Amino acid sequence: MIRLAKPSDIPLLVKAFKLANWEKPAEIFEQYLQEQIANTRKMWVAFFDEQIAGYVTLKFNSEYKSFAEANIPEISDLNILPQYRNKGLGTSLLNQAETEAKKHSKIIGLGVGLYKDYGAAQKLYIKRGYIPDGNGVTYNYQNVAPGSQVNLDDDLNVFDNIFR
Repeated sequence: MIRLAKPSDIPLLVKAFKLANWEKPAEIFEQYLQEQIANTRKMWVAFFDEQIAGYVTLKFNSEYKSFAEANIPEISDLNILPQYRNKGLGTSLLNQAETEAKKHSKIIGLGVGLYKDYGAAQKLYIKRGYIPDGNGVTYNYQNVAPGSQVNLDDDLNVFDNIFR
């Protein structure tokens, strides 16, 4: 089951991710829900056998300059708990976010990390038709200049888009 997130999901998300040794503080989800109330973001949660299994958000105003300038909505923070992967939940969450994004733009964007933990997401996005936007690698939404040194962490991304 996929549905819009609500405040009662926050403790479920925090607990489930903590049990998976993946710290997701409540403040992140509280911010997402505040942005959902303000209509600047939507957040959906996925359940499997009545257990919270993951979530995704759609930002209507991207922090990535290229998307912001073109009013491209950004699918952001897709996370499926390890025990629920390969069950179609990531695809279902992406379908939900893409359906909403299409109401606002013919182009949908997302960013993906560059290290091995993002390998499954990279492959999924390519299969769905997302291609790099050609602006290179970013760190914390800022383009990385050739010869620069940056950390290989969750803020090092390449941004992709797709026409729907």
